[in-house]
Amino acid sequence: MDNHISKKTKHVPSLFNNGHPQPPILFLVLPLILLSFLPGATSEIKKTFIESDSRSFILFEQFGFSPGGASSVSISGTSVHPHPPNLNPSSLGFILVPNAFFPFIANESFSAEADHRSYCPLSSRFVFTLLTFPDLNQGSSSGNGSLALAAADEYSLLFVNCAPGGVEVTMRVRTEMYNLDNGGVRDYLPAGKTKLPGIYVGLFVAYAAFLALWVRVCVRQRATVERIHLVMGALLLFKGLKMLCAAEDMWYVKRTGTPHGWDVAFYVFGFFKGILLFTVIVLIGTGWSFLKPYLQ
Repeated sequence: MDNHISKKTKHVPSLFNNGHPQPPILFLVLPLILLSFLPGATSEIKKTFIESDSRSFILFEQFGFSPGGASSVSISGTSVHPHPPNLNPSSLGFILVPNAFFPFIANESFSAEADHRSYCPLSSRFVFTLLTFPDLNQGSSSGNGSLALAAADEYSLLFVNCAPGGVEVTMRVRTEMYNLDNGGVRDYLPAGKTKLPGIYVGLFVAYAAFLALWVRVCVRQRATVERIHLVMGALLLFKGLKMLCAAEDMWYVKRTGTPHGWDVAFYVFGFFKGILLFTVIVLIGTGWSFLKPYLQ
């Protein structure tokens, strides 16, 4: 039967722990700097399976938090291989890092290397620790941790492996990141994207109006309508449907954390919209001479 690790909500640690084993400094610094330049993505409740992974850093998610936002991590089926007898469980864990603090963490790493000290980001005063593996040596294989944030910023959720000797980690991970709206309801969209469902609905209405106007013009001028005009109408139709699916997708992510299949419809309509847009551009740009005999 699985034992459970529980970690209470806490804030940024203020002390260094120099007892952590030190992985190669190059693998500590470069990923952190690169991660700071990654663009943010729409977040949701995610389930991830990590199998025999020895990477020093695993980026799970980036999320824009507003004041009062929260993040939680649940793990199960955790195991490490090989399992050296001197393994420090606190050298493996999950952290939440403000993207603006990655350069400071890199400076800490360089300073520790210059002083010939071991260093692990889990001990940095610039990170929020969600969950470590303090009971891993006793056979624990599941646990959870959560954190409430007071400061608004864009954060990255990472798993950090500072264990020496290429220790491989296997685990099932469930991540959940959200903000709270004025009514205290969870909003799973990052700050800055919470208005997107309404914006996409507005765009759908605009494209629908343009389509209705285009159909009206084509009906009135039916004597001079060519097939390319019908292709243009189909382009407006698929663009509008894409915006509608985007609105539904974002709304479900906002309220439930999962898209409920609307992301599939979004990509399908986007595919056909792209084909029609390319076709219209080619036909207009070339005078559609190479297809003109077939379209008239």
